[in-house]
Amino acid sequence: MTLPSLLVVLVILGLAQMTMAAPSKGSPESGRAIYLESCQSCHGSTDKGDSDVAAYLTPPPANLSAKSTQAKTDAELRKIILEGRPGTAMASFDGAFEEDQLIDLIAYLRSIES
Repeated sequence: MTLPSLLVVLVILGLAQMTMAAPSKGSPESGRAIYLESCQSCHGSTDKGDSDVAAYLTPPPANLSAKSTQAKTDAELRKIILEGRPGTAMASFDGAFEEDQLIDLIAYLRSIES
């Protein structure tokens, strides 16, 4: 292959990569709607674990904007959502969400700022 034809192939490959859509990482907007319906009652409207119910829970619900929560991997967040947290009020939500809803919920959690 000559140098000019090699360059053409490389340019075409580069353009093809640029036009290929990246896999979806979920919709924070859709995830927020799920959060408001399923999580807000404990974690609060500010996501900081400060709902009216939180005062009655020991330990209190997690502050979802805290560095310790945001440092968790998506797999860790997924496990907590699906399995709950023993010794806390965080119940299992296994079976409560379709896969795309779970991805959207995690996308929303990732969008929360401290």
